[in-house]
Amino acid sequence: MNDDITNTPSETRRDRWGRYLVVPPTGGKPIGYTRATTVAKALDDTSSLMAWGERMTAIGMSDRPDLLAQVHEARNDKTALNRLCERAKEAGGATVRRDLGTALHSMLEQSFNDPSYEPPAAHKADVEAVHAQLAAAGLEVVAGMTERVVVLDEHTIAGTFDLLLRVISTGELLIGDIKTGSSVEYGALGFCVQLSLYAHADSLYVQGEAADGSQDVREPMPKVSQQHAVIIHVEPGSGLCTIHQLQLHWWLAEMAIDVRSSRSMRNLLQPWQSALEALLEARNVWIRDRIAACTEANKKLLAAHWPTSILPPKKAKQYTTAEIDDLDVVLGRVERELDIAWPTPDPRITTITISKGTIPEASQEPPEGAVSPAEGVEQPDQRQRLKDVYDGLDDDAKSWIAARVWEAADAQLPIRVAEHPSQRRIAIADSMFTALAKQLDDDTIRQMIAAVLGDDTVMMDSISLGAALGCLDHRQAATLVELTNITQGAN
Repeated sequence: MNDDITNTPSETRRDRWGRYLVVPPTGGKPIGYTRATTVAKALDDTSSLMAWGERMTAIGMSDRPDLLAQVHEARNDKTALNRLCERAKEAGGATVRRDLGTALHSMLEQSFNDPSYEPPAAHKADVEAVHAQLAAAGLEVVAGMTERVVVLDEHTIAGTFDLLLRVISTGELLIGDIKTGSSVEYGALGFCVQLSLYAHADSLYVQGEAADGSQDVREPMPKVSQQHAVIIHVEPGSGLCTIHQLQLHWWLAEMAIDVRSSRSMRNLLQPWQSALEALLEARNVWIRDRIAACTEANKKLLAAHWPTSILPPKKAKQYTTAEIDDLDVVLGRVERELDIAWPTPDPRITTITISKGTIPEASQEPPEGAVSPAEGVEQPDQRQRLKDVYDGLDDDAKSWIAARVWEAADAQLPIRVAEHPSQRRIAIADSMFTALAKQLDDDTIRQMIAAVLGDDTVMMDSISLGAALGCLDHRQAATLVELTNITQGAN
C-alpha cells in the first residue's frame, strides 16, 4: 500500500436535505443526488430500530427530569417536542454507539492510508483486529480507494464506499464496507442494496474546492465485482473483527429505487365520485379532445360556430351536461365540414348497461361472412329484400330512416345495412320498417329499446334515437323486431 491517495475536500458538499451536490454529466449547476444509504433503507424493516429509539428516549427522559418538565409546556408544539425527544434519546445513550462507530471508521481509514498511524489506545485492538482478519482472508486494501464518492447518474444517486479490496490470489476487486453496530445479522438486505448501488456506479466523483462544482471531476469506476462484496464487522472496544461475504443483487437495488419513487406518487386517493359525476368528467375529457382536434384543423371555422353562451376551453373549468350536449351538436357540424371522423363515441352512450351483450364498436367491423358476438352472422342475401322495402317508402319515411342512420353513425354505433348486412343491422332495419308501417312515434320506440336493454338511459333527450338503436346487439335487435310486431300503432 502506498500514499497515492486522491485529495478530496474535508467536507462533502450537500444540499439542505443532506443529498450529495453533483454536477450532471451534461454540465450545469450541481443538483442533489440521493444518498445510497437512504435508498438502502427503503426495504428495511425498521420496527426494531424504532423500538430501540423509543427505549432510549424513555431512559433519557428518566435521567433528565428537566427535559420531562419541558414536555408539559411544549405538548402542543410538534417542532419543540421533536427537539426534546432527540435530546432525550441522546441523553439515553442513543448517539454514543453511533459516535464511536464514526470515530472508529476514521481511525481505520487513517490506518489503511498511513502504515505508521497509531490509533488511540482504547481502539488499538479494534484496528489491529481488522487488519489481521483482512490479511487472514487474503484481502488487501487498494491504495487511494478509501472513502470514495461514487455516482449513478441515471438514478441521481451518490454514496461513499468505505474501501476497495483486492483478492490477493486472483486480483478481483471487491467493494468493502465497515459495520460497527452490535450485530450484522439482520442488516443483510440493506447492505445488499447499498453495496449493489456502489458496485454499479457510473464513475468515481471528486468534489473540487469551487462551491459551484466547476472544479469537480469524474474518474473511471474501477471494474469491481457486481456479484459479491465484503462486510467488515468490528464493534468499538471489542477488539474483535469478522469478515463476511455479501451477495449482491441489482434487482433488489432497483426494487428499492422503485419503492422510493412510488412514495412521491400523487392522486392515488380521490374523493368518491358518483356515477353521474364520473360520467360528466369523462364527457368533459371527450368533448375537450374533440375541441382540440377541430381547433388544430381550422380554428376560425370552430370560432364561427362556437356558441356565445359557452366559455372557451381555457376559461371553462368544467362544462355542464347541457353545455356538452350543445357543443356536441356544434362540433358535429364542424367535423362534417372538415371531414373529421371522431374515433370514440360519447361516453354517455358507451356507459349504457347492456344486459345481453356488448355495444358494437365502430373500430371492430366484422369482415364479410364473419360471426361477431355483437353483429351476428352476415346475411348478404337479405340486402335486396330490405332495398325493396326501402324503395317502397315515401320521402318522409326515407328521411326519417336516413336521420336515424346518420345519428347512429355520429355516435360511432353504425346500423347501415349496406356496409355490413349482419343479423344486428338487418333486425334494426326491420324494426324501423315495422315502426314506420305502424306509425309508432319516437317515444314509443325509445320505450321499447329501454325495455330490451333494461336501462332507461336511452330515454334521455340528449341521446339520439339512432344512437339508442345502435346500442343493440343482434339478439336485442331481434327482440325489438318482436316488440314492434306486437305493438299496436296508430292505424
